Amino acid sequence: MRGIAITGVLISHNLILDVWYGKQAFQIVPPWIIGLLFPLLIIFTWAGSFVLISGISTAYTAYQRFEKKVAAKKIISPILINSAALLLLDPVRTLIFSRPHLFRGEMTHSLFSKLIMTGQWGLPSPERLYLIGALPMIGLSGLLGAILVLCLFKNDKQRQRTDRHLRGLFIAGFVFSLLTVPLSYAIEPLIEKMLSSPSPHYIAAYLLRILGSAQLSFFPMGTYIFFGLAYGLLLASGKEKEEIDKRLRRYARIFFIATLLSIPPVFIFTKQPIRFLANIDIYSPTIIYFSLACITLIFKALVRHVEFGEEGKRLCFAQRTRWLRRFGILTLTLYIIDALPGMFVGEWFHHLFGGKALWTPLTEGRDAFMTNPFAIFTFVALMFAFWFFMVSLWEKRNFSGSFEWLMVKISGLFRKESSHRLDLRNNLDLEQENKPDAKPPSGNLPSG
Repeated sequence: MRGIAITGVLISHNLILDVWYGKQAFQIVPPWIIGLLFPLLIIFTWAGSFVLISGISTAYTAYQRFEKKVAAKKIISPILINSAALLLLDPVRTLIFSRPHLFRGEMTHSLFSKLIMTGQWGLPSPERLYLIGALPMIGLSGLLGAILVLCLFKNDKQRQRTDRHLRGLFIAGFVFSLLTVPLSYAIEPLIEKMLSSPSPHYIAAYLLRILGSAQLSFFPMGTYIFFGLAYGLLLASGKEKEEIDKRLRRYARIFFIATLLSIPPVFIFTKQPIRFLANIDIYSPTIIYFSLACITLIFKALVRHVEFGEEGKRLCFAQRTRWLRRFGILTLTLYIIDALPGMFVGEWFHHLFGGKALWTPLTEGRDAFMTNPFAIFTFVALMFAFWFFMVSLWEKRNFSGSFEWLMVKISGLFRKESSHRLDLRNNLDLEQENKPDAKPPSGNLPSG
């Protein structure tokens, strides 16, 4: 699932950010193209899938290790370390690697975007910190997930209450989604006030921004951690294939129903219902429930046909999707650095097909490249081919130098047992799973 998610991120970033320069896409792209791309636009709202996947992996691995009587400290410590590392990595991404962004009406640049987009060196402005990405959302969700896992799985009697825990996680997830959306809206003016005051409170504003008001803030995107933990618990609890399949189908149906039921109250209680539903800065519960329904159906298919599939089909799947699982291993690295080649190659396409001068801002808001289907398709295909071959070559080096590799090295300083996260035999060669000397999984489900 990580491979599927990051592939969607790479394609969407190339389209929205490198071709159309962000939000102005809706003013540039003809309506018929927007209609044609509508299914893809819906997928763009699936950023919470990374939190969901993290929750699945956390619950599944923790449950199995608690069953083996591993000490709670050894189980929870890696989760806390990895979550804290993600919180620290986001400023690195926004200050050094990411694309230019508007913040409070002004264009801000990272270290590399300044060079690539303007041809000049310049230190990033502090405002870049407030352009919150997905990493704090995943990090805070991981911290919450660690607490919940400790409460739910800490003893044998607790772990046997699977059905009660599943109901509790679902109720908590729905409550969280309904309460945190208005909280996120409430935080927005507070941040503006903090930054506009004669004595700006930069640190407090940054911490609030991580919690709410941004597209990928913890409020309400942390919603996904509750359902991810539920799905991981469902898999780890040892229920039969048919029972798991039935429950996932039921959960998807619940989310589709919740999507429909969430719409009428918006028209009753909000002054601008369409704006609320379509807000891409603070996702509405409607968008969250719809994305959860779609992701659950994908997860259900992977569980049914891969996790519990026949051995021959699993091996066939492993051979055909190796490239996708490579992407899944390097999700963090690809998310952090994908802007660099995207901006650089995108500049040349804007120059060759749109007449834009290299390394200069686009003054008129649009160029011919933005409405040239052939050029756009060629650009996206070229970027995908670039990452396909880069990741293939990186595999031969065991992904050394990647951010995943770095996190394994850092976390190794705080734990006695070694991490299997970059164990290629486990994560890529699924055919090794049933061999006697195969190592146990380390948070990456075979379907991931």
